[in-house]
Amino acid sequence: MKKVYLIAVIFALVAGFATYFFASEIDKKTTIKDADTIEVIVPVNDISQNSTITEEMFAEDAGVFTKKTVVAADVNAQNVATSNEQLLGKVTVDPLYAGEPINVNRVEDINGADVALSLKLKKGKVAYSFSAGSVTSVDGYINEGDKVDVLVYDGDKGKARVAYKNLPIMRVSTATASKNASASGVALTEYSTLTVEVTEKQALALYKIENESTFKLVLKHRNNAPVPTTKPADAQ
Repeated sequence: MKKVYLIAVIFALVAGFATYFFASEIDKKTTIKDADTIEVIVPVNDISQNSTITEEMFAEDAGVFTKKTVVAADVNAQNVATSNEQLLGKVTVDPLYAGEPINVNRVEDINGADVALSLKLKKGKVAYSFSAGSVTSVDGYINEGDKVDVLVYDGDKGKARVAYKNLPIMRVSTATASKNASASGVALTEYSTLTVEVTEKQALALYKIENESTFKLVLKHRNNAPVPTTKPADAQ
């Protein structure tokens, strides 16, 4: 008799669990069906950091991006990409993962602070870093986006010349606020290197100047108009 009761209890438990899971699945499907949904863009495969997103990637046969319907409550609608325009021309500053809604904070414009410097270089240009203490580089007043001239002193001829004009500063490395403020009360900056955008030929010439000559960087007036990088006619 006890064995019969035991078997009955086991069957009852099994039936109870089966009923519970069945009811839960029905409830889940009903919830998803009735919930508000949103269509988002997701990568088909993982996309690495510092990848530029182009228009071709959105073509159906490209197999890079696709659209996916998700429950609106499961994502932050303000932060996920729902249209191509939110991603087009942007650069990934974090990896994007296959099937995962894309957080728009993981992409930036090409000029974004977290985008790799190599992606910002114009075609045919390279980045060259000066060893630049305050003596050679305007006493700590140079910032990213500024332009400088390179002033070189020729000891043999006893004269100075402008070797290069309007070199754009791309990076200010190891910048720290100086403890000694200027006379006007403005805090100065100390840095060990300044990175400029130049051609490969110019980089070789600058390396020679840096190692063989006395030079100074002259800070130029900043304006919104583009200024071409030029080499004076009398530069050697």
